[in-house]
Amino acid sequence: MFFHRSWNSHDSESTNILSFLLGLRSKQSTRIESQIAVSAKSSHGLYEGDFDLFTQPDEALQKLVSFIRGTLAMAVSVANGGDVAPANIAISFVDSWYHITNDNGFHDAHFHHGCSWCGIYYLKIGSSGERQAESAPNGGSRFYSPLGLGGGYRDFGNKYQAAMVDVPIENGMLLLFPSYLMHSGLPYRGAEDRVVIAFNAQAHLKS
Repeated sequence: MFFHRSWNSHDSESTNILSFLLGLRSKQSTRIESQIAVSAKSSHGLYEGDFDLFTQPDEALQKLVSFIRGTLAMAVSVANGGDVAPANIAISFVDSWYHITNDNGFHDAHFHHGCSWCGIYYLKIGSSGERQAESAPNGGSRFYSPLGLGGGYRDFGNKYQAAMVDVPIENGMLLLFPSYLMHSGLPYRGAEDRVVIAFNAQAHLKS
């Protein structure tokens, strides 16, 4: 199950957010500031911030956080049959961070703990998604199916059980997915950096 939505304010706010993130990167003492799952990340070409990004008091960033919170509440409502209105769902972000990638930087396959929903906001995709013939998309977001092989027998009847999905991405797109989905950030190389904002979230009923 995936949800996606474009942010109407991307064109007017993305430059300010990007400038803020570049300022944070310039202050990092290490490439992977979070020090989380370092062995699953490339040894070069990837900068990752600490996991408290959404607590930063940057005005443009907080506008994006508000958009993400409202969108996720709507998605959780839909995913659970619409029995609870989005206004009655409280969203909390347990982790939030940024990735700035180039020079074949990547994040190997993984899934996230301690949350029910995860998301990626594509602030600046650069050359992400471009393919050469049947190759993997440059800097793409790849998701892996949690389904087994149905007893090991594969034919046209279960062709719909794709082993993996390379999600189409664009600047200003928010992608939401359940935390159990294994996924990876494929190697990226381009004239411009690939910049994304990611987060883990919990959703609870308001009392």
